[in-house]
Amino acid sequence: MLQIVDLLLWQLLLLPAASCVSLPLVPFLCDNIETNQKINTAQISIKNGISIPDNLAVYLQTQECYKCDLILTTAVRNECVINVDSRWPMRVEIRVMSRNANISNVTESCSEKSLTRMYTEGGQYSIYIDKDNDNNINCTQAVINEPSDPNIPIYIALGGAVFLILLWNFGKFLYRLGYIHRIVYFWSTESMMSDLGTPTNISQMDDNAVSRPVVEAKERLRSLDTFRGLTILLMIFVNYGGGKYWFFKHSKWNGLTVADLVFPWFIFIMGTALAFSFQGQLKKNVPRWKISVRILKRSAKLFLLGLLINSFGADSGVDFTTFRIPGVLQRFAGTYLITATSFLLLAPQPNTNQYTRLSPIRDIVNYWPEWILYLAFIGLHCAITFALDVPGCPRGYLGPGGLEQSRQYFNCTGGASGYIDRLFFGEKHIYQSPTSQEVYKSTVPYDPEGLLGTLTSCVQCFLGLQAGKILINHNDWVKRCRRFFTWAIILAGLGLLLCKCSYNDGWIPINKNLWSLSFVFVLSGMAFFLLMICYILVDVYKVWSGGPFFFAGMNSIALYCLHEFFSGRAPVYFMVHESHASLLPMNLWGTAFWLLVSVYFFYKNIFITV
Repeated sequence: MLQIVDLLLWQLLLLPAASCVSLPLVPFLCDNIETNQKINTAQISIKNGISIPDNLAVYLQTQECYKCDLILTTAVRNECVINVDSRWPMRVEIRVMSRNANISNVTESCSEKSLTRMYTEGGQYSIYIDKDNDNNINCTQAVINEPSDPNIPIYIALGGAVFLILLWNFGKFLYRLGYIHRIVYFWSTESMMSDLGTPTNISQMDDNAVSRPVVEAKERLRSLDTFRGLTILLMIFVNYGGGKYWFFKHSKWNGLTVADLVFPWFIFIMGTALAFSFQGQLKKNVPRWKISVRILKRSAKLFLLGLLINSFGADSGVDFTTFRIPGVLQRFAGTYLITATSFLLLAPQPNTNQYTRLSPIRDIVNYWPEWILYLAFIGLHCAITFALDVPGCPRGYLGPGGLEQSRQYFNCTGGASGYIDRLFFGEKHIYQSPTSQEVYKSTVPYDPEGLLGTLTSCVQCFLGLQAGKILINHNDWVKRCRRFFTWAIILAGLGLLLCKCSYNDGWIPINKNLWSLSFVFVLSGMAFFLLMICYILVDVYKVWSGGPFFFAGMNSIALYCLHEFFSGRAPVYFMVHESHASLLPMNLWGTAFWLLVSVYFFYKNIFITV
């Protein structure tokens, strides 16, 4: 009871120094040593060496939480070991509060400035608090145990991948020289040769045989399928957990991680493939109304598949009062419907171009109505984002809400984007656990695949469509690659300009949750560059067949739906120890399993499309 009274007295003493909204009523009093260390954490042992019975107030906050106040996390009377987040630098401050000590006699060594650092995962650290001869309170930080690099499982996986690639290429080299054939058939044919003699007419062609004409099939652009396959396999890997490494998870709000790359690249590739699909149909004089019907059917199928995937995991039945409506495939459906329809209505007839002074940029000028439309989309997106009046929130707010900016805009998660979704779908029908929730402690639902972001995802798909127009309008590979590289530099530069090359302080930060303009431009620039690399290696110089990614790219939608259905189930998921070394191999196996399925589908001529 005396401890609780002391803790309540702390609150009264702390009120002038910190905002009461960020403090719990009674902090957890920790007098034990915690030995259970979790993944993505480090341990700090805090020891109170002060002779008088002062209590220590421990304030923590991760630097990933932008403009967030320190939070009173626990109280320590004697000694305590606590787990802290090791994914980002951790802000730490020790305050000593009692009726006998004042905060003014705590030295700089106990402040946030002195104790903030990047705590390594699995590490053990100590903070010792004592008093000097002048009765000043000092904090001494030390490293008890500096752990090994937590990324070692990734290095081993990369080494194994390089070994398998070298082994595969060495095997192909031996196969071309005929050594594999000789080894396989040596024992089975040796006795037959000794009995019957060596045949003299093997692989010889009859001189009188009529030679058959060779029909060269129209080659599919393998580099595009390779890029698509790389994207879907990366998506499967991060969706299965990515070994629980933070950079294989989505950003908590602003910024980019590996997981943030895959969805926009898929949107970009969809646009590139769209150019080839429609060009072929228009050349065959397929009526545009028939193509529009196909667009509607495919969009409806994608949307319904997305709703079906949203129902996965509902073991006791789907509760339609809380059923999530937006989703990944739903965003695909809306983006495809808008982009394909606008291309169908506004694109010129193929092969109607005559050479003019503008012919070198005909992939742009011939499609000027589309450019006007998508510039209007950008203008509309900016107008809604920065001018819409959201109740209780400042105009143009792009933050995560919650603890950001001392909780001033706690219920403003996503600004106009979140507000529109909550009005249109209802709070219960959008994503309930946004990525910002873990760090910013927000409680408002927010959907990263909401309505407003569809405008910018259409812009991204249109930029992918531009890549397809380059491939269609320019036959020389040098001209194609020069344009790919130019677009990559321009778009990446625009994105970095909008975010001011800053993580949080730009005009429009890079943000996957919002599908911000800077996010779209930077990711589209990266997509142009990667498509150029794949095109040079696979289709121009043919030094790479595109394997194994090519196989996955031929059945991307099937792999996406199947991997979602089997998520958390055998044969791709098992109960293992909670560590990177255990989880990473399991997630790699889950990805490899669907790669093997795609190879099987390819050789069995199974191609599932929507």
